[in-house]
Amino acid sequence: MKLSSIFTCILTGGITSAALPADNAAQTILSAITWTGQVNPGGPPVSITGTAEEIYKQIIGINPNYDDELGINSSHSIFKRRDLDPLKKRATTSDDWTCAYGNDVIAESIGVGIRYLYSIANGDCSAPPGSPGNGGCTVSSCNSGAGIFLCNDSSNTLHTTCSIVADNAVEVLINCQSTTYAGGSSWITNTHGQIFSKDRSWNVILNRC
Repeated sequence: MKLSSIFTCILTGGITSAALPADNAAQTILSAITWTGQVNPGGPPVSITGTAEEIYKQIIGINPNYDDELGINSSHSIFKRRDLDPLKKRATTSDDWTCAYGNDVIAESIGVGIRYLYSIANGDCSAPPGSPGNGGCTVSSCNSGAGIFLCNDSSNTLHTTCSIVADNAVEVLINCQSTTYAGGSSWITNTHGQIFSKDRSWNVILNRC
């Protein structure tokens, strides 16, 4: 699958820090992410725990107009479903990424998870305390066995906007891809990898879930 096709889906080798085994990530995941943000304009912050998809569905259940009022379709949102430039590095990502970590997952499934992260981009995503080599990780997204993990290497609970998690997942998706022939007219694009924050206090991993 071409990169442009993957981003259509989204819009409609180094040293690892967090302790996420490349062959079995689920064993060391401590929790799902906890999202904190506004669900209704002017309303109090709400905290919801789950994957990005589960959180988004709960938000829509509370406020069916969330996308237009506070979410990805709102006038103040910088994230638009059809104008995300896959070649433009955002200021929130770094060059500290590696494709040598994790196992192959379907890139299109990662794209689905990124879409949900952008859908809840007005809120905060958290991860529990950890330490270098023993990060506190949360499952930000898990779609068809393709996971986006937020891992915290500091001794304090991590709070970062969900949009930054999505941006960093996009960076790995762009840089760590391999396409193989699947027979007939079919091609499969896989991805996996890890990217560190600029201060190396947390990282985002694309791996099996």
